[in-house]
Amino acid sequence: MKLYEYEGKEIFKLVGIPVPRGVVTDKPIKWDGKAVVKSQLLEGGRGKKGLVRVTQDVYNTVLELQKLGVSKFLVEEYIPHDREIYLSCLIDREAVEPIIVASPEGGVDVERAKNIRIFHIPIERGVRDFDVLEIEKYLDVKGLKPIIQGLYRIVTEFEAELAEINPLAVTESGLVALDSKVILEDNALFRHQDLLEKLGRSYEKSDSYVELDGDIGIIGNGAGLTMATMDMVKLMGGNPADFLDIGGGAGSDKVEESIIRLAKNPKVKKIVMNVYCGITRCDEVAQGIIKALEKVKIPIYVRIVGTNEEEGRKLLSQRGISVYEDPITCIGDAVRS
Repeated sequence: MKLYEYEGKEIFKLVGIPVPRGVVTDKPIKWDGKAVVKSQLLEGGRGKKGLVRVTQDVYNTVLELQKLGVSKFLVEEYIPHDREIYLSCLIDREAVEPIIVASPEGGVDVERAKNIRIFHIPIERGVRDFDVLEIEKYLDVKGLKPIIQGLYRIVTEFEAELAEINPLAVTESGLVALDSKVILEDNALFRHQDLLEKLGRSYEKSDSYVELDGDIGIIGNGAGLTMATMDMVKLMGGNPADFLDIGGGAGSDKVEESIIRLAKNPKVKKIVMNVYCGITRCDEVAQGIIKALEKVKIPIYVRIVGTNEEEGRKLLSQRGISVYEDPITCIGDAVRS
């Protein structure tokens, strides 16, 4: 489960990592003094895209970002700082132990950083002072202990796949996490109901949903067909926003739930649905699509073939929903729309 920046910072507070004073809002607010308005989206590169702004006028900055389609914001105090560094904690799958990744070149161009070091900290002993001293020496900074321990706890106690701070600001009064990136392990969420409750999230049974960076939502049944649909979208010039396999035997409720789920992603501008019905029935799929489109308004391009195909196509056509026999035409229309 990817967390929004403000959710990641809530966890940072729980483990003792300093963060700026801030407030989450979905509307313009009044704010005295210099602030940073940060669009809350589950995507990287927000700064380069102009979705993070330093401003003296929070109210109008929020209004401007709303016009770009952003609906939620984290408004924080501006933190003057001397330099920025990078720190993260994750599991080294080969060594099967936590690692701290550090670079003195934090910031928006960290991908280009050449000075990156990995520090292995075995889970059997946890973070020790000598680990912290070694990392502090590499980064040429003091006061890392609570931050290293906090990141380590997020990965080992809350079972996060990744806990990242970029940038970590070096200020006259200490270190402050200006950003957060936390990804919780989906398969472990059921063990962390208290944490999810604090974040206002709910546990959902793990499924095949994988969120990507594109704007075309993908729904298929069967991993192979779903991946092939993603490939075709890409080959035709589009960018998939996800992988979502609804599996065999999906009823109308499952179809409805899947469409609504994709529509909640603000990046998704249209949906391609490619379903081959065997156990699944085309009329059930069609009913799910119709129910979903009564709740969300998003263009959907449907290719269904197989069991009860004629009934399904008739139901969709009666509602003016684009339905196709072949996936090439279906995806081509979606990409060009």
